[in-house]
Amino acid sequence: MLRGHLSLFFLVPLLVVAAAGQPAAASIAGVVYSEGSNERVAHASMRLWSAGGILAAEEVSSDRGEFAFSVPDGVYVLKVTADGYAPLEMDVIADFRSSIGISIFLRPAGKSAGEAPGGPTISSHELSIPSSARKLVDSGKKKLYVDRDPGAALHEFELAVTKAPGYYEAYYQIGMAYLELKDPAEAEANLKKSVELSNQSYADAMLALAILQLGRHDVADGEPLLRRCLEVNPNFWVGQYELGKLELYRMHIDAALAAARKAEALAPNEPKVYHLLSLIHLRQKDYPAAVADLDAYIRLDPDSADGQTAKQVRADVERKLANSHP
Repeated sequence: MLRGHLSLFFLVPLLVVAAAGQPAAASIAGVVYSEGSNERVAHASMRLWSAGGILAAEEVSSDRGEFAFSVPDGVYVLKVTADGYAPLEMDVIADFRSSIGISIFLRPAGKSAGEAPGGPTISSHELSIPSSARKLVDSGKKKLYVDRDPGAALHEFELAVTKAPGYYEAYYQIGMAYLELKDPAEAEANLKKSVELSNQSYADAMLALAILQLGRHDVADGEPLLRRCLEVNPNFWVGQYELGKLELYRMHIDAALAAARKAEALAPNEPKVYHLLSLIHLRQKDYPAAVADLDAYIRLDPDSADGQTAKQVRADVERKLANSHP
């Protein structure tokens, strides 16, 4: 009986699908840094507000400045405060992009800056891009992530790269738009363009491309890219999760567990991480640990079809434990 339920649970896709009639779950995860020094800010207060002004979630960043929320897809306002820093308020969108991970930079109190406190931070590369192209990308991101109009967003992004051919962040957004349009071939082509133009320094594009390649079992191309992405930014929980899956499929159990533990530390409220941990512990025949993983999964995703299967798997593991310890 355990084998049948485990097989079903093992086949959960990359993005957990919610039960019919329920909003899809997504993650907003990342790290809080101090602007200028890039030191991590521990114990920052994080409050996530829905567009309707309702407090959706709150938590405190870890000792390493890490945080993660698991919320329904949508647009939110994230308000961050910490001792010695100016408060920050920013719009965030819970979707694939935020699951990859975001970096938040807090300005030390009293530090002057060219932009108003709480304004979005952008890379030095983007600052070198003509403002007309950056405005097009900003407009396109609103159309893609807020208005959910990938066709209109694609038009804006493509105009941006005609003005700035080296704008690799825009090619990444083109790839995201094509994914929304269900055109993975064009998405992959533009993500590759982003990776090439950035000389493999832009982790967002590398991770998205690696996930596409690994999803079609192209390990030869996907694995080196995934590992390079994690060299550039080891704080992408999705990257650590994908690495753990890959190592588990190869039966490199210790390596799979190490990657899964990193994903758990970065995204403690992400059900998929506990799904992966339960599979690893079941493979190790560490049934008490597997039960704990399944409990965590069920707590975070109790009502979906996958959550119901997790409950069945947990019951089977409990019976196995009882039979082994009469």
